[in-house]
Amino acid sequence: MRRFYTTFEAARLLGVSLPTVVNWIKARRIKAHRTPGGHRRIDRADLAAFMLHHGMPIPEELSDASPGRQKVLVVAGAGPAREGAVRQLAAAGYAVEQSSPGFAAGAAAARFEPDAVVLVPSAADGGEPLRELRADRLLGAVPVVALAPADWTAALLEAGCTRAVARAAAGQLAATVGEALAAAGVRPAPLPDAVSQRRRRAARRSGD
Repeated sequence: MRRFYTTFEAARLLGVSLPTVVNWIKARRIKAHRTPGGHRRIDRADLAAFMLHHGMPIPEELSDASPGRQKVLVVAGAGPAREGAVRQLAAAGYAVEQSSPGFAAGAAAARFEPDAVVLVPSAADGGEPLRELRADRLLGAVPVVALAPADWTAALLEAGCTRAVARAAAGQLAATVGEALAAAGVRPAPLPDAVSQRRRRAARRSGD
């Protein structure tokens, strides 16, 4: 198991250009150190933490770099709802993978093995994506939290969703996922250091 990555290798895993990675390092968004020869190296744990914080899919070779994180699979068509859900969950400390409904979701679930699923349905009863989730051998018992119009809540819960969050209250998604996981007996995951520090600073300010 390799401990450090070059900037070129990190760019490949992140799916961005080499200059972008260098700029992120210079801006201290990604931690890196220099070898005696002056080359930058990135610790695999720091690289995985950066990807988790920004809701990027974690490649298999980094899947064990941040143990203990609860994993959430976001199943939705591409668009603002999916992007917003991924950002919020990642900021709350979850390892997040995203997928379109259908075969891609099943493949993502088999590889990612999520602790919970967030579904952005296109029908009041969850439609085919929810039926496929509930029929899936790996996901049948996994909590499913729907992000949908408020008037769909009753139908979604009856169809098999564990919880439902109204789109107008999308800011409650991460908390609701936490409630669903707790009800399923999954222990809370630690927050990323950056998020923990921000919350500690906010708590101190509120006490001033």
